[in-house]
Amino acid sequence: MLNATGSGLTMAFMMVYFTRMTTISLSVIGLAITIGRATSSLIPIFIGKLLDKLGPGKLSIYGDFISGIGFIICLFARDPFTIMFTQFLIQAGSHIYWTSNRGLVLLASEVKGTQTWFGLIASIRNIGLGIGAIFTSLALTINDTTGLNYTIAFSALLFFLSCIALFVWQPKKICDEIDDVNSKENKGLKDVLLNNRYRELLIVNFGLVLAAMVIPLVIIIYATEQLGLPPLFSGGLVILNTAIIAILSIHMASWAKKYNSLSTIKCSYLLNILAFTLFWCASITVENQMITGAVLVGAMIIYSLAETLSIPTMNMLCINLAPVKNNGSYMAAFQMTWSLGMTLSPVLFGWLMDVNKHAIWLILILIIFLILNVGFRSLKKGIGE
Repeated sequence: MLNATGSGLTMAFMMVYFTRMTTISLSVIGLAITIGRATSSLIPIFIGKLLDKLGPGKLSIYGDFISGIGFIICLFARDPFTIMFTQFLIQAGSHIYWTSNRGLVLLASEVKGTQTWFGLIASIRNIGLGIGAIFTSLALTINDTTGLNYTIAFSALLFFLSCIALFVWQPKKICDEIDDVNSKENKGLKDVLLNNRYRELLIVNFGLVLAAMVIPLVIIIYATEQLGLPPLFSGGLVILNTAIIAILSIHMASWAKKYNSLSTIKCSYLLNILAFTLFWCASITVENQMITGAVLVGAMIIYSLAETLSIPTMNMLCINLAPVKNNGSYMAAFQMTWSLGMTLSPVLFGWLMDVNKHAIWLILILIIFLILNVGFRSLKKGIGE
């Protein structure tokens, strides 16, 4: 909750913050942020074996501490290189934390009801992001830059408090007695990529990552600038998504346990295809804003349901298809799909939205459909239908 609220305070805030606090042009600030975040996307490659050595508890503390330091430096960043460095630290810490997170969930759940725990984490994270976004919006309404600096400082404080909470927490150790034939040696990233089932799991998750980027990168611009709807309505769509995930994630995770994991992921893929088709259809009804709004609301509900199905199930598959011990490289490779997706999607989606209001949905549907048809072949052998 502390980590999520700290992220929510600044997730969509950095461009505005540096614009108001410096005299640097928006394009240079955007480039600095992009470079900083892009270079941090390589971090998971180097921390797999470190996760095996230190364990998820210690490593997640380091991750939150690095993010907190990044926010502190933001208070003094007034040139492009320092801005780039702050974004590298913030995102590097985030990648370290989320690489460790699946191990933390295993420790918290003691391997009992782990999938439901992943649903709980998704719910808590969305509540925290929502709370953070509300406070950030209030800070932005104040012309005085003091409120902006307080927001950054408070974000750093929340990450440091998260470090303390993780340090104090003493979970029961698990899996000490398990003798896993696949876990007696540390495997590197190359070994993970040579594993057919896990490689296809990464491809499948990459498709879901691209789908997840629709909320932060596409929906507000699409609804307001390309469909001409009020900004308040666009914000309402994002709030609707947050509310559905916060309310339903636990219930959907418990429900999905009754069914085959692969079938659940395929269902989320089909729901995403349906949602993107409806988002696309909304562009046909722009002459009637009531109908356009209704189509977008329906699409957002379906899109959000797909997310509540996929997140806990994919996290469970990420663990189940990896060795019980010394699985740091597997967790790091899984996190790489998130870091690469978050790095590539702004460029890809921005270009597609510049083409026209149809291109983004057409390409997303084609990508999801392609992965649905070719990305599950080896997974079937390990999970079964």
